This record gives sequence, structure tokens and C-alpha cells, in this order.
Amino acid sequence: MKKSIAAFLLIAAVTANSADVFAEDLTEQSIASEDIAQEADTALDFLTILQIPKKENAIKLTLEEATQKALSRSTALKTSNMDLKISAEKLEDEENSIAGGHTFEQLLAYIKQNASYTTSKLSQQVTEEAVKFSLKQVYIEIINKEREIALTKMSLQLDEKELLIARTKQKLGLISEQELQNQELSYQKALASVEQEEIAVQNAYRSLAELIGMDVDENYQLTLEPVYEPLTLSVTLDTYITSKINTDPNIKQQQINLDTATSEAKFTHASVPESATADQEADNSVAKAELTLSDQKSSLRTQLQNCYDSIVQLESSYNNNLTELENLKKQLTISQKQYELEQCTELEVLQAKQSVAQKESEIIGQMYEHMLLLEQFEYSYLL
Repeated sequence: MKKSIAAFLLIAAVTANSADVFAEDLTEQSIASEDIAQEADTALDFLTILQIPKKENAIKLTLEEATQKALSRSTALKTSNMDLKISAEKLEDEENSIAGGHTFEQLLAYIKQNASYTTSKLSQQVTEEAVKFSLKQVYIEIINKEREIALTKMSLQLDEKELLIARTKQKLGLISEQELQNQELSYQKALASVEQEEIAVQNAYRSLAELIGMDVDENYQLTLEPVYEPLTLSVTLDTYITSKINTDPNIKQQQINLDTATSEAKFTHASVPESATADQEADNSVAKAELTLSDQKSSLRTQLQNCYDSIVQLESSYNNNLTELENLKKQLTISQKQYELEQCTELEVLQAKQSVAQKESEIIGQMYEHMLLLEQFEYSYLL
């Protein structure tokens, strides 16, 4: 009778704990919105030379539309949903099996299935968020690559002018044949670079097509304005990281595994006849679960610290680049005035413009990278 009472108390504790975990789900990750103070900067006011590529007769594909297509197509998410459904059905069967009376084995089976359902629910939610984030990474990759192609083509026009000038100089005997050949080779490399970048974009579109089931031959215009949100924590970094570890769904799954192993060990000690082997195996399962949980917590702490460091370094580089951009713009203005006074060549003005465009493109790329890093820092299960 005492063993039955103990078993009832144990199952009540375990199922209550699982229910709490299930109720919290991923919503606890929203703590980041409280602990991270952010002031968004969505304007691209610094752009003066670089032209963001616009396609003609293109089909507009927003990130939201692409995300919904990816979610409906994802095999991993479909599999996770099926696993969750099966787990829910099994849990209902286990609940029915203990409704009119039960053995220790039936109680243990119910505890295991309850834990399995909770971890399946967490896993399904993590899978869904991972699909969204992977899609966003590919989407941004394409935007970056298309912008880089536009920048390279702009640079190619400059290379063409330099080549024409080199040919003229060679005819006038101002440079050697070897110097002209070097300039020709440089131009050919620039052409090859454009071709390689276009192939890279095509490959990225194929990846996107695979994710959302689109026709890769269609002409799509992707639209996602970069947003820069400098990171400011309202709590200490250690406090923030600890809160992420405590609410991370992957960590929760390992905690559930430990709780289940602990429950099974208690049942083994209480119900199995004297057996050193059974007791030892049960205790070993608990010890292994504790080690796995500890390792995952330590790993996540390191990942979050590294992510934070990357954000800080990127923000420093971003601010430095903004300062450098202003200096390059000033130099461009000087070059333009000198050209008007016939104190410099058109080529020098074009080179100054190219330097500004390159820096502007670099800054935009950093804004997109910063967006992704912030998302991973806020939702640790994306790391």
C-alpha cells in the first residue's frame, strides 16, 4: 500500500513538472524582448552611389510568403508533426490504461510516454523555427549576392575604362606590352568574377526553390529591407545567458530525459526484487542523463557567449565602416571638384565612386548579418 501511495505521489510530481514545461513551451524565449533593449534603424540614408538591384517584370516574393511556402513543404516539419500526433495518441492510450487501476510498470510506461509527448511538442516547435530561420538565411544570401553582382558590374565598367586607357598608353609607348597584358588579364579576371557570382546566385535560387517548391526559372524579386538594432542588455550578460539556458527547449528536453530516468530508477529501487544489476543500470542511466544535460548547458553557454562576442565585434566594425564611408564620400566630393577644375581625371572620380559603393555594400551586408545574429542570440535554439 505504501509503495502504491509513493508511486501516486511520484507520478503526480512528474506529470505536473511535464505539464509546466509544456505550458512554458518556447514562449519563455520572449524574455529576450525584456532583457534586450533595441532601437531599430531601418533607413538606408547612407546610400549615395550604390544602386539596389531592381528587376524588370519580376514576381515579388516577400520573406513572409516564402516562409509560409517553406513551412508547408518542409519534410522535417511534416515528420515532426506526425511524431507528435503519434505520441499524443500513445499518451491517450497510456492514460486509459491506468484509469481503472494500474501496476508499477503501467505507471512507469505512462510517465515515459508523458515525457515523450512533451519532448515531441518541444521538438516540433524547434523544427518549425529552424525551418523559418534556414529560409531567412537563404533569402538574405540571395539578396546579398545580387547586390554584389551589381557592384561587380559597376567595377567592371571601371576596369573597361582602365583597359582602354592602357591600350592607348601602349600605342603611345607610355607603357610596355607586358603592362598592357597585365591589364588585359585583370579585366578577364573581372569578367570571370561576374560569371562566378551569377552562378552562385543561380545555386542560391535553387536552394530556395528546393525549400519552397518554386520554379527556379521564374524571375523573382526578393524584398527585405535591412534593419540595424544595436544590442543593449538590460541585465548582465551572465544573467541573460543563464536565463536562455533555463528556457532553451533543447535543454528542457534533456531535463525531461533526466527526470524520466530518475523516475525509472526510483521505480526500480522500489519495485524490482533485490537486484544489484538492475539498480546499477538504473543509476547509470541517471548519471548519463546528468552528464548529457551538463554538457549541453555548457555547450549552449559557450555558443551564446560566442554569439554575443560576434555581435559586439560586428557592431564595432559597422560603426567604423560608417565613419570610413563618410571619409570616402568627402574624398569623392573633393575628386569631383578637382575634376571640374581639371586637376584630376574622370577615372579618378569613378574610382572614388567605386570605393564609396563598395563600402556601402559592405555596410548593408553587415546589417543583414547583424539581423541574423540577433535572432540567434534571442532564440538560442537557432544556434
